[in-house]
Amino acid sequence: MDAQLISRLTEQGLDIVPDMDLSTLSSLGTGGKAECLATPHHIGQLVALLDTAREHGIPVTVIGSLTNTLVSDEGIEGIVISTKGIRGIVIKGDLLTAYAGERLDEVINKAIGHNLSGLEELGGIPGTVGGATFGNAGANGTEISTHFFYSDYITKDGRIRRMPAYSDAFSYRHSPFTDDDIILSTAFRLIPNRDSAESRKRKEHFKQLRIERGQFRYPSAGSFFRNPPLLSAGRLIDEAGMKGFVHKGAMVSPYHANFIVNAGGATSRDIWELSQIVLAAVEKKFNITLEYEIRLLGKFE
Repeated sequence: MDAQLISRLTEQGLDIVPDMDLSTLSSLGTGGKAECLATPHHIGQLVALLDTAREHGIPVTVIGSLTNTLVSDEGIEGIVISTKGIRGIVIKGDLLTAYAGERLDEVINKAIGHNLSGLEELGGIPGTVGGATFGNAGANGTEISTHFFYSDYITKDGRIRRMPAYSDAFSYRHSPFTDDDIILSTAFRLIPNRDSAESRKRKEHFKQLRIERGQFRYPSAGSFFRNPPLLSAGRLIDEAGMKGFVHKGAMVSPYHANFIVNAGGATSRDIWELSQIVLAAVEKKFNITLEYEIRLLGKFE
């Protein structure tokens, strides 16, 4: 990118890092460089940044905490916008509004601290509110959509809009937002609960289950594939003989078959190649084509 443009963006108060190594941000520890990483700290900065990118014809990629994403080793051209700097939590009665850059785990803690419950089953899910909302993250019978009230977001043409809750707008690991939408904040309608100690105990219980299942023993991006209807992707992968399978520096986790992990020195290409091997094994044995749950950024084919 042009040095003058980078200087102009920096003068606007944005954190700008040219040639940012995204592997240092990724939960997998892999990936190439962002031509330019920009971190706005409020919505006004984000809107101005998007206007500048459109004005100069610069491609834009939006990321959260890169906990459910595989970034190509070839990197990402243009401006990569991190929403991690757009933070804040506002609570009014039973309505909790969290900005996109807030960590989901911290939002749950804040809710519990204000005697609001409903999100405890999501305890331990890494990532930000923006990413969790976009992917309708879920665990233990609860999804983001369970208590979703509305989200404010920016459309491709730069307009700020509000997405209210519709009964059929969300489905398993799917939300009504498109890849061109940028989620700014999400409001949750929660349940008043005077027993905050019990809520915190429940939240930590579900978080501990993740630890005991080995979900944090290796760098990972969480569940790699979506569960087919009425089936478990992890069980299919296990029964296809892929649990613990190693390909170069990547491995199908021996603790959770739906995790593809960095076993040491893996590249994004290693992880993607292993995912293709897994897909082929499951399709061969069960005639079922798994779909990616993680987000692929950049070139892999």
